[in-house]
Amino acid sequence: MEAPPLCKTSAAPDEPERTLVRCLDGPRPEHRARDVLVEVLGRLDATEEAFEAELAVNELVTNAHQHAPPPYELRISWTDTRVTIAVVDGGADHDTVLKRLSRATAGCPSEGESGRGLQMVAGLFGGRCGAGTTATSTGLVPAKQIWIVLPRKSRHPEGVR
Repeated sequence: MEAPPLCKTSAAPDEPERTLVRCLDGPRPEHRARDVLVEVLGRLDATEEAFEAELAVNELVTNAHQHAPPPYELRISWTDTRVTIAVVDGGADHDTVLKRLSRATAGCPSEGESGRGLQMVAGLFGGRCGAGTTATSTGLVPAKQIWIVLPRKSRHPEGVR
């Protein structure tokens, strides 16, 4: 599963992509990520799966904060037809995460105490989630991103630049 581009403009001229990047410094980064997500999804009128996206982002940011090195970022990209939400950290274990997501999407239960959050994300967004390598906004390479995609019905993003 290949991650959609998060820092590039879409190749289709009729569907430009915009990206918002927010650093998640300080204590309780999951709170900041949820607040930013709710605000952006509200402005984009993309609220159909907002609650599920909020749960997934909370879990992904918490996991990143507990298991991966900083920096941590929330990236929200959108076009007229979709919203892509990614949590980025300084880790390089995207292959492991992608395998766990794939297993969870296929209905294989998590083994042991680890991986249950990814299982929840895959349960909510199976087929619309993934992991891959990226660079942080500060240029740190390698970095990992875990992403989910929401379909978008609204055709006119108002108020978000």
